[in-house]
Amino acid sequence: MSMIDFRTPAAGFDQPLELWLACHDRVQRMCTLLQRLLEHVHTNGVDDQARVTAASIRRYFDEAAPRHHEDEEVDLFPRLLKHLEGRTESEATGVRNAIALLEGDHREMRRLWSVLRDALAAIDGGDAGALDEAVVGLFVSRYRSHCEVEDTVIAPALRRALSAEELGQIGRTMAQRRGVDWDEIAAPRSRP
Repeated sequence: MSMIDFRTPAAGFDQPLELWLACHDRVQRMCTLLQRLLEHVHTNGVDDQARVTAASIRRYFDEAAPRHHEDEEVDLFPRLLKHLEGRTESEATGVRNAIALLEGDHREMRRLWSVLRDALAAIDGGDAGALDEAVVGLFVSRYRSHCEVEDTVIAPALRRALSAEELGQIGRTMAQRRGVDWDEIAAPRSRP
């Protein structure tokens, strides 16, 4: 099984917030693909297209999604919480509540993913009935609302709170988490 290449993201590790937000677009595409797969399998059964699509979805949610959640839980959320001092009580409470909701989402999405992952693997074996429409709907709905909270509450708060130095540290950690050599990507490219 091929690995997702994290060295060619839509935004660079030197722009960690943009990289993080770009992942939301990919999550949305994968959620749409999951819904289309459900429809395809109900209409056409399991064929080569269904198998390839199921494998792509599994690869994404097995590799990229956990790293994205780790970016949040290890780097972004804790730093943001430290910066809430000096903010209005309303803003601080809103951010704290959003982070608590998002961390709960992570637990629930992991649980739902374990069910979906098994169903997607069963498609490889020809099981057209493996995908449960209710589980797919809940997973997709949860991810979409999750991204919306991050885009509308967390991202603006991070932009206001984080210094350039902190963003550099986050970018380095995000690169390392994905097995990318920071020094290699940060080095100026020589032109022939």
